[in-house]
Amino acid sequence: MVGIRWHEKTAERTKSIHGSFNLPLDELFVHPDPIFFAGGTPSPEFLPIDHLREANYRAWDVTNETMYYGDTEGYAPLRERISERMKQRNVDVSADQILVTNGAQQGLDLLSRLLLDPGDTVLVEAPTYFGALQVFDMYQAQYQSIEMDLDGMIPESLETALKAAHRPKFIYSIPTNHNPTGVTIAPGRRQELLEIADRYNVPFVEDDPYGELWFGEHGSPPMRADSEDVIYLGTFSKTIVPAIRMGWMCAPEAILQRLIDAKEASDISSDRIVQRMVVEATSHGWLDGHLMKARADYAERMKLLNASLEQHMPEGTTWTSPGGGFFVWVTLPDGADSYKILFDIAKDGAIYLPGQIFYVDGRISPSFRLGFTTLPMHQYEEGIARLGAALKRIL
Repeated sequence: MVGIRWHEKTAERTKSIHGSFNLPLDELFVHPDPIFFAGGTPSPEFLPIDHLREANYRAWDVTNETMYYGDTEGYAPLRERISERMKQRNVDVSADQILVTNGAQQGLDLLSRLLLDPGDTVLVEAPTYFGALQVFDMYQAQYQSIEMDLDGMIPESLETALKAAHRPKFIYSIPTNHNPTGVTIAPGRRQELLEIADRYNVPFVEDDPYGELWFGEHGSPPMRADSEDVIYLGTFSKTIVPAIRMGWMCAPEAILQRLIDAKEASDISSDRIVQRMVVEATSHGWLDGHLMKARADYAERMKLLNASLEQHMPEGTTWTSPGGGFFVWVTLPDGADSYKILFDIAKDGAIYLPGQIFYVDGRISPSFRLGFTTLPMHQYEEGIARLGAALKRIL
């Protein structure tokens, strides 16, 4: 027997599959004590392990009925809880308009399965979240990039991209506390963007993992609050813990049942016990209190990181000042290639995510993403000092 030649069996559409960072990590972790600014998860200090353990215990206090498959659209009390939270953010949706998903990532997959044919165009921000591109690539999408500034997506660039797009299906956006830049689309600009999209009959898909993680007195309402044609994706991965893989989707009635059918074909239903656990964990106002503490902590982390950047970055470097979320977008002086120099910087013990991996066209970028929620706070000063010293030596 010679064995199966598996390389001949894989589907053509899977040829573009790659890891989330698509970086040679073994070439980056060369320092004996690296400081890794690439993380994008909640602070370890805000992982509510004891609270979730108790919620899980209560979730298992169940009848035999709970041990069987649940409704594909999700556990009704969880959808009611999500509806309540959405209404607090000016989004008037009922539980019947909500589909529970295994994280927002499954929502992207279901949408792509329903809406994309090979060769269709997805319009994305430049830069954008590479995890979404992994999904769209699986469905053989083409892309049009929409440029951004400090107020988010630029309306003129959106219109230009829509004019150039071949069979545009949707506009994928993270309008609030954007990944990777941290910026938020300005309130006045949001309505203009929605009007342009409506004129071209192309819907927005709003990915909102960081929308409840603001630093000031209040956050921005979702774009879904301004238009029922916006397809909204939410998640508990950033507000509770990533491990529970529980998210949701609010979609127009015209496509909601087809999305439910697509989910049924994919996994029948989301984990019924985990859904019950989330309901138990978010009862009696716990999540609001948890988020209040997390927001204050993340704001303090952002302040510390900003001070370190001001002290150590080379002249001509700029960076965003996010009003929430997990990330800062640093831009080096013109001509720098953040991907090329990363490997030299890693030898000095600081690691970031280079801008190039966030662009669909793979453009050379002088920018890079710093995550500030995962690292212990005492490492910020040392990590940015290492980064600044290396940049001053290389540039």
